[in-house]
Formats: sequence, structure tokens, C-alpha cells
Amino acid sequence: MLLTLDYKSRPRLQARHIETLKLTKTIEDESGDRPIMISVVIPTFNKKDPKYNRALYRVLSECCQLVDKGVIDEIVIAEGSRLEDGKPDYEFMEYILAVAMKHCQTFKNEVMFVQNMPEGRQKAMQGRYDFCVRLLSQVDPKMHKVFLDHSILTKDELEFLKGGKGANLWFSIPVTYGDIICFVDSDIVSFNDNYVKGLIMPIMERWGEKNDRGFSSGVVFNKATYKRRHKIRRGFKLGGRLSRLAAKPLFMVLAERGIFKGLDGLTYHFSGECAFTRDLVNMIQFSNGYDIETSVLCQLWKNAGVDMMSQTDLGYFRHLPGPEEHATNMLGEIMKALHYWIRRYGFEDSIGDIDQLVRDYEETAEGLLPEYKKMAAKSSGKIKYREEEIMEDRARIQKYKNIIREGFQAPESYEPKLLKPWESIKDQMNQKRGYSYVSLKSTLQQRVNMFTSETILTKIRVQIDRTSEIIEGYCDYIFY
Repeated sequence: MLLTLDYKSRPRLQARHIETLKLTKTIEDESGDRPIMISVVIPTFNKKDPKYNRALYRVLSECCQLVDKGVIDEIVIAEGSRLEDGKPDYEFMEYILAVAMKHCQTFKNEVMFVQNMPEGRQKAMQGRYDFCVRLLSQVDPKMHKVFLDHSILTKDELEFLKGGKGANLWFSIPVTYGDIICFVDSDIVSFNDNYVKGLIMPIMERWGEKNDRGFSSGVVFNKATYKRRHKIRRGFKLGGRLSRLAAKPLFMVLAERGIFKGLDGLTYHFSGECAFTRDLVNMIQFSNGYDIETSVLCQLWKNAGVDMMSQTDLGYFRHLPGPEEHATNMLGEIMKALHYWIRRYGFEDSIGDIDQLVRDYEETAEGLLPEYKKMAAKSSGKIKYREEEIMEDRARIQKYKNIIREGFQAPESYEPKLLKPWESIKDQMNQKRGYSYVSLKSTLQQRVNMFTSETILTKIRVQIDRTSEIIEGYCDYIFY
């Protein structure tokens, strides 16, 4: 049974509580007992949009303060921006580093050390200095060379992986040090540090709990749920159109047919905020398409089961939504991928008549609208869901049912843009004579350290006393 946790109604999660859990629920490795390590990965991309830059500022600044408080051990910025010539966007990285130095004293001290001390500079340029905030560039040619040299990826595959959020997250997995990896999107306007604490807490609280699958925790995956709202002229309207009107009712219909039973208990299937244990995330094939969240959920259902998954209610949530046409295009790719996983796991015969499936979806989606209306009524004006919004949702349902039909009629040859699971790469490296997966991880971690050092010391030369000036160049104002 899927566990739902409501941290918004509990007293604000305290940093000392998490720090205590990290120290008491230790991990035994070759060096002895050590505290749990937690990594936060933030995928970023220069959209040349002040609204996005402000949202990124908020997400990064809040996470940086968690480093100083001892809640998390590192932040990896998975940076996907590139210039017209294909090189990394160092100017945008200057903004990212300026925010990190302004809000993370630990990182600021590290930068001062490598900038001002010869031994610090030498160690950093050799990739032997582990910053608590590190930059991973999706288009870093030297990182790509590592994958080519060890026959992990081909040149064509690397070219494909130079773009896409899924590839960016996939690259980050081996370079992080954490036993728990938390992913948070960079366009969240309402972000606060409780998001990260709420995502990692269920996994930490059940760390070390015995289970028949041999995972390190009784909860191996936790996903965010919330009440999404979008800014309108006067107040906010209910958001989350794809999750509310497509994913939620469709998974309810599939569950009635015995397909992915339990995933219907999720509220926001397409949310990007989640946390994994490392032993689980290594088993997952990330997708480099819009279906990344859906493909991950289907594999989690198979590899772990819903009894080892949970969702945390983070309350009211606001991000920067995409245009309607973009959302429609996303859904088309998601539905094709969902049908792929249904076939892959042997559920094809359980679907039955496609037209009946679509009719059941339509009825279920329409049946959820009164619930959304009640939810808005209970929000004390925080969310509006008026007749005009209900009519918009009804029109979307009509559009979505056709997209679902088309997706479920995709040819059997269709496959999502799936990447290799790191577990299989681990096996591949361990079979090489004189090499191992541990060696590969060390090399990739060292490369990210070097890239971060090169960016700080030779590419942009961020000056600590200029951080506010740099930030103001990207944000016309900062709001909370």
C-alpha cells in the first residue's frame, strides 16, 4: 500500500532532527561506520527568462542553507546550457556560483581557499577538492571522453545526450556521493527548504529496516504531492493539468484492470521532486524524453513495489507552467511510453478494448472534477476553481482522451528514449581487466571537481564581493 505523509500539518521539520538521523542510522563500509550522506541534484538550463532566474535563485539559495545546517552534504548543479558553438554557458554558471557563494558559507569558504591559497588552487585544479556545490556540464567534452574511452556510450549516443533533462539527471547519478539522492526542479516559485527535508525524511526514518528485496531502507522512493496553483490576474487557479486530468484518472482505470495497481494512489505522477536510495536509482533506466517520470514510476512498481514507495504532501505549490500546446505534446510522448511499459511487463491483454478504455478514462476524469471543486472551496480562497476553469478542464479531457487513444495505438516497435541503468554499467566495468565501476565513479567525480575548479579559477573568476552585482544582472528583483 502506498504511504502518504503530510509534513505540512506537522511542526516545521527541524534541521537538527535530520542531522540526528544521519548520525544515528549509520552505514558500515570498508572504512567503518559513517553517517548517511545526502545529495541534492538540481537540473538547470539558461532560458534567458528573469522569472526562471528568480525561481532558480530561490531553489538554490534554500538548498545552500541546508548545507550549512548539516542537512545535506552536497549539491550537484546538473547544468544543460550551451552556447551556439556547443560550448558550456560559463556566464550563466557565474550566476549560479554567485548565488551559491552568497547563501552557503561553507561553499564560500571553499572558494576562498582555492582562490587564495596555492596549495588549495593546486589541489582543486587536479580534481582532488570536493566542493559542497559542484557543477556538472551536460556538454563537457572531457566528461564525454570518459564515456567514449570505456565504450559506455558511442559518439552518436553522446550527441543525443547533450540535451534533455533525463540525460542531465542520468549523468549526475555516478558523480554524487550520497546514499540518498534527492532531485528538485529549478523552476519552483514556492520552494522552501521543507521540500527537501520532507522528501528525504521518510527514507531516513526507515533506513536499515529489513526487507525481502535487500534494499537499504524500508522506503526506497519518495515523491512530492501538493496542490498546484497558477497565478492569474486576481489570485491563483488550480494547476497540474496533466497529472490531475490525464495521469490520475488513467492510472485509476488501469488499476481496475490490474495494471500497475497501487500507482493510482499517487496524486502527482509527473512531479519532478523526488528522492531515491542509491541502490534503487542504479537499477532504473532513465528516459531522455517527456516520459521520464512515468518511465521511472513503472520501473519502481516492478523493481520495488508500491509498499516501498511513499509520497509527501508539501502543501501549496507553484512553478512556472509551460504553454498549453507544449503540455499536449508532452502527453503524447508520455502515453506512448506508458503503453510501452504495459507491453514490456506483460499487461497488454489486460487493456481490453481501447475505445472502452478511453470511455472509462473520460468518465473517471469527469468524476474527479467535483473533488477538485471541493478542494478549492476548502482552500479559503488560496485556489480558484470556477465554472470557467471547470469548462477548460472538460475541454482538456476531450483533447486528452484522443491523445491517450493514439498513444495506446502506437506501433509495437516504439520505445522511449531509455538510457542504460547504472547497475548494468557497473557490471560492464567490473568485467574489464584492471578496471572497475569504483574506478569509473572516481574518474567522473574527479572530472566534475575539475570542471567546477576550472570554472571558478580560470573561466569566470567569480569575485566574492561581486556576488550581488552578478545576481542583479540576472534577476530584476528577488521575491519570497
